[in-house]
Amino acid sequence: MVRRTHAYARPGWTPGAGDEPAEILSQRRWRIMQSVLPFDNSLDPLPAWVRTPDQFVGWLSCRIDQTGLRAYFHEIQTVAKQTSDLELLRFARKYLGEV
Repeated sequence: MVRRTHAYARPGWTPGAGDEPAEILSQRRWRIMQSVLPFDNSLDPLPAWVRTPDQFVGWLSCRIDQTGLRAYFHEIQTVAKQTSDLELLRFARKYLGEV
């Protein structure tokens, strides 16, 4: 039995630097998630261990309170609706239901 030691993201979320359409979409989603942050990300950059959206939320929840987290996901939901990104919308709604 092989034990996997790192988390895997859903398709369309894996960070990449290529020119494939799926990688471009993934990069756009990560840029949106970071640009909507309620604080200056340059002072507290994203750690290297954050590779999945769930890890991102865990990292973010340590930096802002419940009210800020809820406002963040409402903002993500608004952006997802404006850009017609259903995967990003599912992501925001998933966490709005849990916060």
